[in-house]
Amino acid sequence: MELFLIGLFALLVAAVLFAAPTLLNGRRSAGVAGGALAVLVGLGALAFSTTIFVSDDKAAVVVRRFGPDLPANRVVAAHGEKGPQAGVLGPGWHFGYWPWIFDHAEVENITLNEGQVGVVSALDGKSLPNGEVYAPAWESPEQMLDGVAFLGEGKGFRGPQLTVLTPGRYRYNPRLFTITAKPIVDVHAGEVAVVRANAGKDYVSTGNEKAEEINGTVLVPRGYRGIWREPLGPGAYYLHPEAYVIARVQTTNRVYTYQNKQWAIKVRSKDGFTFPVDVRVSASISAVDAPYLVALLATPDLITKDDQEDERLSVLEAKVIVPLIRTNLRNVAETMNALQFVNSRSQVEQVATTRMREELAKFRIHTDGVFIGNIDLDDSDQGKALLATQTDKEVAINQQKTFAEKQAAEEARAKFILAQEEAEQQRNLAQAKYKVQVAEQEAKAREAEAQGEARYIEITFEARKKGYESLATAIGKDGVTMLETLKLVSDGKIQITPQVMVGAGGGTMDALGGT
Repeated sequence: MELFLIGLFALLVAAVLFAAPTLLNGRRSAGVAGGALAVLVGLGALAFSTTIFVSDDKAAVVVRRFGPDLPANRVVAAHGEKGPQAGVLGPGWHFGYWPWIFDHAEVENITLNEGQVGVVSALDGKSLPNGEVYAPAWESPEQMLDGVAFLGEGKGFRGPQLTVLTPGRYRYNPRLFTITAKPIVDVHAGEVAVVRANAGKDYVSTGNEKAEEINGTVLVPRGYRGIWREPLGPGAYYLHPEAYVIARVQTTNRVYTYQNKQWAIKVRSKDGFTFPVDVRVSASISAVDAPYLVALLATPDLITKDDQEDERLSVLEAKVIVPLIRTNLRNVAETMNALQFVNSRSQVEQVATTRMREELAKFRIHTDGVFIGNIDLDDSDQGKALLATQTDKEVAINQQKTFAEKQAAEEARAKFILAQEEAEQQRNLAQAKYKVQVAEQEAKAREAEAQGEARYIEITFEARKKGYESLATAIGKDGVTMLETLKLVSDGKIQITPQVMVGAGGGTMDALGGT
């Protein structure tokens, strides 16, 4: 504005100089030169007074002071009306904005960092179509942020815009738009994101393809209004956080553990004993079944405080897992005695697993099983007494078994000893029989030997007899006797010479005669 006043003053001076050159001591040429200079200064000042300079990191919003009034319910001018203009000025010099007609204000650009998305809402434009909550999507964010195209061409709708801004730096008109940075949809590994779309066309079943309806909620293809039947897998997505509300569902295996006094499942047996049971439930949800579960529970993995349990639990655990495992275990317990329940852990697990699998299948949840931990029957005095009775009974049974085993061992030992003795006797008997047989054989051998010897003697005798008889016939009986005697003497069997010769006299002839 100051430059504008300076320019007017310079032009006024020029007019004076041109009109009254005699003021300069009658020198007309000097007046003309001064007037020309004043005109140049004035025109330059006026020209610069219409400029707007915008810094390189900012934008400028122009406000028109004079012009037609804005239409009713419009807050930003698109056709030269008074008020804030739809277009914004970028960095640099801009001419033609007379200071008494236009005013301007520098505004900040918006920067969206990585991991952020810009949610845009328009403060002016056409009213949203009936039944729509969000303005239709634009081909590009730049077209949407172009205020002249948004309002001047009549393409823009006021209210929340379905088109979002991805990371980057944007120049926009804050009198026309509000932009809020929101985190992107980041789906982690081991989970899926089920989308509930609040924008889009209503899905109409065509042909054989019909939408699945769960409790009045329809599962629709992507791009339609409703719960998308195809969840988003792991990755980053630039979605409007209010137009596309996501429910995260864990797809990895989950284990729910209920133990200790606070969480152990209390059951009551058929014979009236109440005791806590530690239990674990293994469950998993596939990506395909996640939308069905969301249609039933809305946000199954959302952690909230459960009023009934007075604890922070997920919706799935509070509404499904805890009630089902309690009901199933208690139903199993009421069909058994307390000791039967304790001694039938594997059977209880099988029955509880079967029942849980049937119930969870209604929610399209798969379970790997129900696993029983500690069964604290001794948690009460009655339970301790029952266990003591059972212990005494088991001790007595074990003692009986031990006695029976010892008795059986003694009987087996006696039988073994008897068998050993019988074997020894059999061995002795066999030895005796063998000795008898040996003796019999030896006797027979001696008898045969004796018979042989006798026969030998008999034959020898007969032979000698015949020889003697023949010899006696030849030399006589006395000759035979003398001959045999001489044989005996020659064999040394008869000694005819004394061992000691007694006598003092005599000679060699006497000695020979003695012999």
